[in-house]
Amino acid sequence: MPLFPPLRSGRARRPGLGVGPGSRSGRGGLAAVLLCLTCLVGAACDRNAPDAPGEAVDIAPSTVFSQRAPALPAETAPASKVLKLLEVGDSLSISLGEQMERALAGAPGIDFVRDGMRSTGLTRPELLDWPARLRELVGRTAPDVVVVMIGANDVMPVDGPEGGRIYFDNPAWAGAYAAKAGELVAICRQANPGVVVYWVGVPAMGDPGLASGVKRVNAALAVMCGKTPGCRFIDTEAAFSDPDGRFSRHARDGATGDTLVLRTADGVHLTDGGARLLAGVVLATVADREKFPPLASVDELRLYARDVRPVADEAPSPPQAPQPPQVKAAPAKAGGSVYSVRKGDTLAIIAKRLGIPSDDLLAVNPGVDSRRLSLGQPLRVPAKR
Repeated sequence: MPLFPPLRSGRARRPGLGVGPGSRSGRGGLAAVLLCLTCLVGAACDRNAPDAPGEAVDIAPSTVFSQRAPALPAETAPASKVLKLLEVGDSLSISLGEQMERALAGAPGIDFVRDGMRSTGLTRPELLDWPARLRELVGRTAPDVVVVMIGANDVMPVDGPEGGRIYFDNPAWAGAYAAKAGELVAICRQANPGVVVYWVGVPAMGDPGLASGVKRVNAALAVMCGKTPGCRFIDTEAAFSDPDGRFSRHARDGATGDTLVLRTADGVHLTDGGARLLAGVVLATVADREKFPPLASVDELRLYARDVRPVADEAPSPPQAPQPPQVKAAPAKAGGSVYSVRKGDTLAIIAKRLGIPSDDLLAVNPGVDSRRLSLGQPLRVPAKR
């Protein structure tokens, strides 16, 4: 049975149209004329119609639709799904998020949200409860991708599974910290089981103690991601270390030859150039794996990260003010007299009593221990200058 009822060819005649016995002649004549005109028009408009006036001509539904709406392309691509991307973390994540936001601005099919909080981490929940904060964030949008950068502030004791604090130098610290990080991944997966979490490692640090500590933080995070489905660790240490693996504040852009400053004076935070390098390292992984649409701004950051290489820091010598020539004093010479040490004497007391500098007295008595003078001990007396 057709989707639409068949359409009759020509026009259907209305029954009862004609001249009745009680009609007046004028009205009958007019009716006859109208009837003739109707027949003529119907014949003219339907010259090719079949002889049988009651036979129907079926029109396919697609034909009817094409008469009502403009033609569509033969194959219409389905609307692509919007990728929901969330970036969270500490103050370093703020620099990263700003660069990602610029690069992804106006990107088709990507919904980017960032949420960074300074001085926060997983070891100080009294400053910010990251599990609660993240649960609130993912509850709003159920992101498909989450980029986390937390760890620079976590070189300190962490809460253990039984409630006590585990100190950083305790071998159990790594496992307890990894459990805290794994909790954040689990929260993301509860909101969206298909989510992918990229945990960005802490870059090299300027302070030697902190640099050693964040290596341990990164190791714990890398192990956690390796054991947790849907979690990938992005190592950033090499991108901010010189060829010998040491922290560096400076880099050279291989494309331009320019020398760049990557880190601020505290050896922790990032300059704009350092933030661009970090974003390029992160997007080089995330954009490929998540199949981002082609974006010139993302490609620019990736190329920047490819070309920028840290160089060894050279400790600049502070400018030296010209020093006036120094006249060396002539060495002290022993005089002809000798002093015998009395009770309670010290080298300073003797020098003061004799009115001579202590250094001169010591210079003419090189074998004397000024801390151990004995009663009656003879001391040469230098000549006065």
